[in-house]
Amino acid sequence: FVNRWRFKGPPYPTSRDFLAELKRVTPAEHQGLLEDFIETITLFDDRAVRAKAQKLPDGKTEVTLVVTAKKFRADGAGNEKEAPMDLPVDIGVQDANGNWLFLEKRRVKTGENTFVLTVEGTPTRAGIDPLHKLIDRDTGDNLVAID
Repeated sequence: FVNRWRFKGPPYPTSRDFLAELKRVTPAEHQGLLEDFIETITLFDDRAVRAKAQKLPDGKTEVTLVVTAKKFRADGAGNEKEAPMDLPVDIGVQDANGNWLFLEKRRVKTGENTFVLTVEGTPTRAGIDPLHKLIDRDTGDNLVAID
């Protein structure tokens, strides 16, 4: 995009030109992200429901995390409508000092999702979108203590 438009005179590029370039270079499996983050007003309701840990024979710990997820689209007047969710979202596990034992994107769909994660160290909290990258209704419920 920069190379195409650099040092050019009128007509200058618009946000539509930029979006068209993003769509051109974005793989098909990520096209929905452009719609969610640029083209529409998209809100999320992600919540960590519960997490359990089990020590493995090799000294690592298996964490089973259950989360729920919803996605909403809003119009300019603030009217919201639920939309299907199928996105890569950060899933994380922390130790007692807040260090990340695990932090990776995993595919999250509308409704309940279960993740089984293997970590080294002693996990104390786990959750969905723990760095609050999504516009979430309540970020206070994204992490849960591990049983």
